Amino acid sequence: MRALAAAALLLALTSRRTDAFFLDDAHDFELRARAYTEAALATEHSEPQTTPGRAPLQLISHRTFVSPELEGKLAPYLPGGLDDVSFRLALWGFYDGIYDYGTGQYDRARQALKARFTEGRTDTAPVTRTDELRDTRKIYTYQPDPVLGHDNDPGEVADLPFRINEAYVNVARGRLFLRLGRQAISWGESDTIALLDQSNPFNLTLGLPGVFQDIDEARIPLWTVRGTWSLFHDWGRLSSGFVDAYLVPGSIDATVSQTPIPTASPYSPPESDPQQFVDTFTAFIPAAVRNGLIKAALGGLQFVQYDHLPARTMGNSRYGARVGAIVDRDYTTSLWFYRTIAQAPVPRFLPLDLSRAPLVAGARGHGPSQIITETVHGLTTVFGGSVSFYSAPVNGIIRGEVEYFLDEPAFIPSANIPFERLPRSPALRRFLALAGVRLAPGPIAGEVPHADFFRWELGYDRFFFLRRLNPTNSFTFVTALVGSWNLSETFTRDDFRSYGQREPADGGLRPGANVKDLKGIPDLPKLHTVPSDFVDLKPVESFIQSTLQTDYLHGRLTPRVTAIINLRGTYAFPLGLTYRYSDALLFDLRYVLLAGGFFQTGLFRDRDQVSARVTWLLS
Repeated sequence: MRALAAAALLLALTSRRTDAFFLDDAHDFELRARAYTEAALATEHSEPQTTPGRAPLQLISHRTFVSPELEGKLAPYLPGGLDDVSFRLALWGFYDGIYDYGTGQYDRARQALKARFTEGRTDTAPVTRTDELRDTRKIYTYQPDPVLGHDNDPGEVADLPFRINEAYVNVARGRLFLRLGRQAISWGESDTIALLDQSNPFNLTLGLPGVFQDIDEARIPLWTVRGTWSLFHDWGRLSSGFVDAYLVPGSIDATVSQTPIPTASPYSPPESDPQQFVDTFTAFIPAAVRNGLIKAALGGLQFVQYDHLPARTMGNSRYGARVGAIVDRDYTTSLWFYRTIAQAPVPRFLPLDLSRAPLVAGARGHGPSQIITETVHGLTTVFGGSVSFYSAPVNGIIRGEVEYFLDEPAFIPSANIPFERLPRSPALRRFLALAGVRLAPGPIAGEVPHADFFRWELGYDRFFFLRRLNPTNSFTFVTALVGSWNLSETFTRDDFRSYGQREPADGGLRPGANVKDLKGIPDLPKLHTVPSDFVDLKPVESFIQSTLQTDYLHGRLTPRVTAIINLRGTYAFPLGLTYRYSDALLFDLRYVLLAGGFFQTGLFRDRDQVSARVTWLLS
């Protein structure tokens, strides 16, 4: 809290300057900045599935964020012929001190992880050391540049502890507008939880974008070529027609959302160290078998989560096109399609890696053997359309949007992580055959099923007065019903689950039909994945998200209430109060309340928190 107080004093002393800083007399070059420091405290005890545990009033986050922005107009200094040449450069600096001071259980948990977490862009297993261990502290503490902030290959740019968030040039002539460089593309709903807005990836290190972190701050811009062509101004019942297209070259930028690591941070998924279920399984095996097979032959067993990042190739390019117009002067409409990398990666079981085991390497073996689950970031194609208009009968704006997600990577436990295939690894299978254990032939790795999703939003926005609560200013009300329909489960009866998230206290596998009946090696073929141990994903999921806010004290005080309610039983209420001390200095107090079933936002139902933020603006 001392750091928060010091930052507040510093920002107060510098808040006298409220205007942007112009670098020239013509005001063609403008410097702006936004900076904040924010501390968050837990407000409830954690449940058993959340590791490490936490107690009320523990410091769980202290973020410092700085974003300087430089914009300039270049057209006045260039030869004629172009209507506009301009640029924008915005850096994005982030630091969270939770590992350096405050609550210490997160740094201890991070260092105590027994499972191995690696990432890479190749198809090779992590044991080959062509891939790197994930630095959980760096990812969470600094959230570095996703393209320039990695050092996976020799000769790559050294790590940057900040992000070049936006860096683009605008060029316009006549009806054509081009934007070249790192930028964000937002096609689709993104009020709070951006279920339909998947053109760009989101930073997931803070758990729920839109709840624990501002949605625009969590969005990760990509290196993009974008062009807009004005088709017509008036064409009968149509006006303001345009076509818009973009390309993110996969050979330059194949950035994806991070795969969260269990127990590594206050916003990690509610799971324990994955190594625990491996240790639990081996503990059921009789000591003689455990010492002979697991230790002597396999060198032990270690769980590895391999985040298989998309290769930087043009085959992983993201692109899209959109057409839009205003119909009858009232209806703002657009149609689009885009190709993107799905937001949620899915796990896939890989063959047991025995390359270091004594069974394969003999005296040179230095184990342990690795049970590897890779996370797959697959491509999906999206077709969508939207319309919005003012409706006099309801005195507000009506918004409608539909999107069809084709071949999105999905999760069926028995397909993605069929642990019964673990003993089929060739070397282990030959060894078991010598011991008299016969395994039926078949695949030795998991598969990634795909599903088609139909997603939609129906929204309503309006301004209204409620004099008893606010005699001078209006209220702003934004609400929408958002839903998703898994067509593949409806028509094939496959039982899809929620992207590998385990239920509380369940390991996702069983060593036999009955653990008590396990006698030894002959029961290994009974190893199987239990679908009900994973969080269910219903064929139809829907939630209502609503925000209500108003202003008091001549715009200085702004309370805001947001509700995200899943219709089958989860509740999220981010509540906020902003006090504008001056145009440059703002104070925010926020409380996040979560409750309900163990799915969607309910996965974080024991993460209620209160936070205080001080923001300085140079604008």
